[in-house]
Amino acid sequence: MGICMIFGAGERVPKERIETTGCDSVKMTPCQTDLQTECISDGIRCDDKDLVIAADGGMDWIREELTFLKPDIFIGDMDSLSENVGAEVTGDDPMRNDQDMTVFKLPVEKDDTDMGAAVKIGQERGYKTFYLYGGTGGRWDHTIANLQLLKHIALSGGTGFLIGPGLTATVVHADGCGSRTICLSGRGKAGRPFSLFGMGTADGVTISGAKYEANGVTLADDYALGVSNETKGESARIRFSKGTLLIVGDFLPRDIFLDSIE
Repeated sequence: MGICMIFGAGERVPKERIETTGCDSVKMTPCQTDLQTECISDGIRCDDKDLVIAADGGMDWIREELTFLKPDIFIGDMDSLSENVGAEVTGDDPMRNDQDMTVFKLPVEKDDTDMGAAVKIGQERGYKTFYLYGGTGGRWDHTIANLQLLKHIALSGGTGFLIGPGLTATVVHADGCGSRTICLSGRGKAGRPFSLFGMGTADGVTISGAKYEANGVTLADDYALGVSNETKGESARIRFSKGTLLIVGDFLPRDIFLDSIE
């Protein structure tokens, strides 16, 4: 199983921030104790198994700038889609070249966002890893909704990445039955910024290999104790025992490695 890549109608990211290969099992080769050796993913290439979903106006982005991508699915209420691309999606355009693309037309008045509906389809098809593009900028409420969506993915046993022009956010959950460890690789560059936030609370947070280290602290969602940190060496390591942790930083998914529950 590969990655479910979803493109929304929000701010577009540079092509170099779009990763078209990966694996549903995002794991971490353990960091060296001195944290001076870069963490290396043990994932395999599985680009032929990736699922590409255009969420409403994200289809405009794909058609205008990301022509190397072929959407498998379009989903949306078509309120942010250009007229000419909308005609292609609905089949009214005789030049349409995606006859095998599945189309889900949603009502404008609904209980979910287009991005949320796209994630649900990916989950129904068995995907565990989600890359969300075009999900930041513009309306703050939609960005906040997508951060909540990352928590939903984490609580469902998956991993989601919200990838913006300069920052990436991900959410990790620990149910208290074992610690979770996250390695943020600097890829040879110290001083890469990151911030940690409790979504609810994250207990037993320990940070090493960073400018500001911590040992067993609690991060809550009413106080930004974990904001504005940075890697000190090649990699920073974060471990916590229970709760839900939001990580935001100058990284791409390939730089963020998660271990199994210990």
